[in-house]
This record gives sequence, C-alpha cells and structure tokens, in this order.
Amino acid sequence: IIPAATRFQQQSQNLVTESESFCTTGNITADNLANLKQQWINTNLAWYELLPYRFGPLVNSELLPTYTFIDSYRLRGTDYIASVRTKIDSLLAGSDTLTESTFSSLSFQFVGLLALEVSIFEDAANQSSDTDDIVNEYLTNPRKCEVLTGYATELTRRANITQQGWTTNYRDTHKSYRDLVVDNQLEAVLDDETGDSAIKKITVSVQEYYDYLANRDITLDAAQLSGSIWLALDSALKNTEELLAGTEATELSLNLIMTNNRFEQTVTDVQANIETMRTALDDENTVDMESAARILDGNFKREIPDALDINLGLNFSDGD
Repeated sequence: IIPAATRFQQQSQNLVTESESFCTTGNITADNLANLKQQWINTNLAWYELLPYRFGPLVNSELLPTYTFIDSYRLRGTDYIASVRTKIDSLLAGSDTLTESTFSSLSFQFVGLLALEVSIFEDAANQSSDTDDIVNEYLTNPRKCEVLTGYATELTRRANITQQGWTTNYRDTHKSYRDLVVDNQLEAVLDDETGDSAIKKITVSVQEYYDYLANRDITLDAAQLSGSIWLALDSALKNTEELLAGTEATELSLNLIMTNNRFEQTVTDVQANIETMRTALDDENTVDMESAARILDGNFKREIPDALDINLGLNFSDGD
C-alpha cells in the first residue's frame, strides 16, 4: 500500500511539473498537450493502485473523506462531469485572482482527477476534444492555465496528505498510520478510530472495491475523456495480485500464509478468478468485468478470510 501511495504522490507532483511546463510561454503546443495528457493518465493509473485501500489516510475524516476530493465518483458512483464543467466555466469567466485557497476551498465534486481530466482533454467553450481547440483555448485565455495548475497543485496537496499519513504523520499524531495500525495503537491514540487489525482493514477494503466495480457503471462514467478506464482497472488488479502473491521486495505473502494453512486450493481458485478478470479487462467487456468483480468480491468476503484464519465479524457492504 505504501509504495502505491508514494507512486500516486510522485505522479501527482509530475502532473504539477508538466502543467507548469505546458503553461510556460511558447510551450502551449499540440506535442506538449500530448505529454500533459499522458501524465494525467499516469497519475490516474497510480491512483487506481491505491484506490482499493479506502481506509486510514484515504479517509482521515468521515465528514470530509480525503479520497472524495481525489476521486468524486468513488463515493456514490455519481458522474459529476457536468458540475465540473460548470465550475470551470465560472472560474474562467471570473475576475477574482485564482490562488491555492480558491481550489482548496472547493467542494469535493469540483476538484480532483475529474476536474483535471476535463481541463486537459477538452476545451471549456465547446467541450471539444480536438487538440487544436484545446491548445487555442489555453493560448487565448490565460486563466485556463491558472485553473489547470491550481487543480494540479490541489491534487498534489491531497496526495501528500495521504502519503505522509501512511509514512510519517497521521492526523497530527506524529506517527505513521502504518505503525499505529500494525502496533495496535490506533484506537488508543485516536478515540474515533476502530481497533480492527491491519489485515481485517485491508481485506474489508479490497472487498468493498470489488463490490464497487460490480455495482457501478465505472466503465461508462470514469476516465471517459481520456479513454483510459480499462488501463486504470488493470492497474488496480495488478496491485491486488501483488497484495496476495507479494513482490520481489517482500518475504511474506498472503498466498504463503494461506498455503501454510493448507488452503492451497483457495490460492489456486483466487488466482484463476484474477485471470478471468484480466481477460475481461483485456477484452474491454463490461459485463464480464462486473461478473469477475462479483466473484472476487465473494473471495474477499469468504474464502480468503477463512484461509487466513481471520474473523471479519460483520455484514459486508460497500456503504453505498
């Protein structure tokens, strides 16, 4: 999880750098716009690695969860693109100075990856995806660059909060969320946190993610202007596979624990279900993807907890 949080932070910062470079005098060109678009896609792919872990630093506050300011769609499966377009129109038409606080004070549905996608992949005047139209709008309306860099800076601020929460300072405790949850200190230090084990939090959160995929129109609504939703879903699937199988940097894996507990068949079955999901993504088949997601949802509800010998002790729900 921490490498995913770090990659998202780094890619968000790269998006700021790419946005500022694009907006430098003489750099607003079709080729540089293509680079900017690719950096948005890279940032979104990094986000989808982290998205399944919707707890701790991605939540921070039940009232204003951090993840909603990054990915508004994840909350209820609501497509806020019309709201984002209206907000961008008002920002471009306004005369007030645009500052960091302009963007940090916006409601969750007006910021995040969607706002950046709309800013980068279409022009505001006609919602045109034509490269010349987008470039021309940036050339003729200097506030468009201020909107772009403002959105990118705000996204990076949220990415920094998330990464720092996992690694150095969670909710001003001056302790990392990782250490707090692994050392079973979370509930003692913060009285509004639950004392559930790390493995329980991870398992429930990943289950909720696959339930979300099975029940939302994500392939029709998310990352549509960039045409990159299937790549994003594959990025998340690869992270799930690494969660189970481990990486070159890990000595212990969930699959190894399940195998040691004599649940070899569970390991085999879940891997087969991951491959089914991957085929659906490769084929860009929404029906098969949702079906495969539903099966993986069930795996993380039942078979995987049983094989890990953990009692989740709850009725599963994505909370939607």
